[in-house]
Amino acid sequence: MLAVDALDQAVSDRSELAEQWAEAANWPKWRQEITRLRDLLALPIPPQEEALFDI
Repeated sequence: MLAVDALDQAVSDRSELAEQWAEAANWPKWRQEITRLRDLLALPIPPQEEALFDI
């Protein structure tokens, strides 16, 4: 969740990083990759059926 929040901040309107990338020719590719990473990181984690170890 922290990684998703960090990516959201990186592409926000207030982000200096996004502002710098917006001036670059390959900005659409950068934005696409950030969106792809965010989508992968935001996938729900399926519940585990078995415990990894006994408590």
